[in-house]
Parts: sequence; C-alpha cells; structure tokens
Amino acid sequence: MSTIIGLGASLVAPKIMSQFRDQKVKVLHAMPGRLRLQSDSWKNEIVAKALSNQIVKSPLVLSSQASAITGSLTLHFVVPHISQQELDDLLQFIVQTASDALLNADAALMRGMQKTLGIVDTGIKRQTNGFADFDSLFVLFLLGKGIHAFSNTPAFSASLFYWAYSIIKQKERG
Repeated sequence: MSTIIGLGASLVAPKIMSQFRDQKVKVLHAMPGRLRLQSDSWKNEIVAKALSNQIVKSPLVLSSQASAITGSLTLHFVVPHISQQELDDLLQFIVQTASDALLNADAALMRGMQKTLGIVDTGIKRQTNGFADFDSLFVLFLLGKGIHAFSNTPAFSASLFYWAYSIIKQKERG
C-alpha cells in the first residue's frame, strides 16, 4: 500500500512543483506564524480574491490577505510553527487555487487588444467627427472585399457579407 501511495505521490508532485515554478512563487518573508508569498501571475483581481477566500479555509490558516496590485499573499497561521508536510500541502493548495482562478480571469493579451481597439476607435471617431468608428469602417471593408471577390469566390464573399451583417445586427442590439 505504501508503495502505491509513494508511486502516486511521485507522479503528482512533479506536476504540482511545475505549476509552482510556472507561477514563479517567491517567499518574500517568513517568520513564526506568518508567511508572505508573491507571484506576478497573482496580479489579477479574480486570482487575489480566490486566494483570499479559499486559503483561509485551511485549518492551519488564521487569516489570509492577497493583493492584486503586488501579487502577494500574506498568511497568518493558527500556530507559530507548521511541519514541512503541512507547508508543502498548503503551497500545493495555493498553487492549485491560483491555477483554477486564472482560468476564470480575462487573458492579459485580450485586455491589451481591447484597450488598443478602444484607443483606435476613439481616434477614428475624433478624426471623422463621430461619423465613423472602427466597426463601421471594418464593415465597409468587408462589404467592399465581398463585392470585389464575388465573381471569383462567391462562397467566400457570402461569408464576408454575413460577417458584416452580423456586426451591424450586434451593434443594433447594443
């Protein structure tokens, strides 16, 4: 039985430790009864909230406070000292909680693209005195491309027309 448990632990431990390395968790401060960890991947409001709410459920943790600004997690324990196994289990729980929360967070790349699109959209509106925005120019591009390519590729043109129609209808719904 102990061989099976040991084999299972040897298979699971590398996965957990790779997540720990992937999140680049650093121990910023450790003293009896208190631990402060930091990871750049925790600089997200959803992740910080999940860490604060979930980690405090551990029977070892008296309180936990996560900061989305600094990406840090401060833990206060119910006892001044915990065993290495308890610390390992807690770190595994923290890493898993952060990994799960990251799945619910918006991707940084998407946030960046949305911000860039917003800036471009504002610039177009300013330059045209509110006559056009990015979506209207994109619809015109799709319609022009569809009309131009219709004789050679009618199926492709139809998909461009439908895409333009969908954008217009989505804007209409608001």
